[in-house]
Amino acid sequence: MLSEKTAAKYRDFYDQVRADTALDSQTILLVGLAAAMAAGCEP
Repeated sequence: MLSEKTAAKYRDFYDQVRADTALDSQTILLVGLAAAMAAGCEP
């Protein structure tokens, strides 16, 4: 597991990346789902 400090930094990074996007929220969701499935995760 991540330490609380590392998890907070990751959340900050994730929020900043998602804030500055040219894609709509549905496309972002679908890309994330596709990436998770490609990595072997199951929905």
